[in-house]
Amino acid sequence: MHDEPPPRELPERTGKHYCVTCLAQVPADEYFANDHICNACALKESEKEAGNEPRRRRP
Repeated sequence: MHDEPPPRELPERTGKHYCVTCLAQVPADEYFANDHICNACALKESEKEAGNEPRRRRP
């Protein structure tokens, strides 16, 4: 249908990346390691999840 091949200049792993939570500019390795968020937001998220665990009652 189209004679031209699709463009291969995809800056996905080489361009600027921004944390989807706080919009801080993040290096590519940190961005992809934390599923598109910065280390600071990843730490806050993990602390938040740890705090939401139900507490056990003492017998």
